[in-house]
Amino acid sequence: MADLEANKTVARRYMQAVEQGDIETIEALQHPDCRWWILGHGDMSRADFIASVRGGLLSAQRRTAEIVGITAEGDRVAVEVRGEMVFPDRVYRNEYHNLLMIRDGQIVSGKEYMDTRAVAEAFSAGQQAP
Repeated sequence: MADLEANKTVARRYMQAVEQGDIETIEALQHPDCRWWILGHGDMSRADFIASVRGGLLSAQRRTAEIVGITAEGDRVAVEVRGEMVFPDRVYRNEYHNLLMIRDGQIVSGKEYMDTRAVAEAFSAGQQAP
């Protein structure tokens, strides 16, 4: 059971880093060979994922990442998150499901699911999220 709790702690630290915009911790929690799959984007390397985080997440004035559920089994941690990012011209809200594979205290792969309509509405040219 200790490994399950340790893996959940890594997932919580990752979500906290997302909320704080702490890119150094986001990078440190990912294994150098980490791979991501993001709904609507497909497969991403660690470098591409981090670049995406830098370009989107870090440009927000304020972020919240509220964990509403977390489940661990073996190396897998499933995290349900309610997120909000406040930009100068809009507020983006979404619900996420992250499936993280964690080994030796680092994320080795991640899958992220979210409402793609909320993404399109918030980030389409000239449109603002409610």
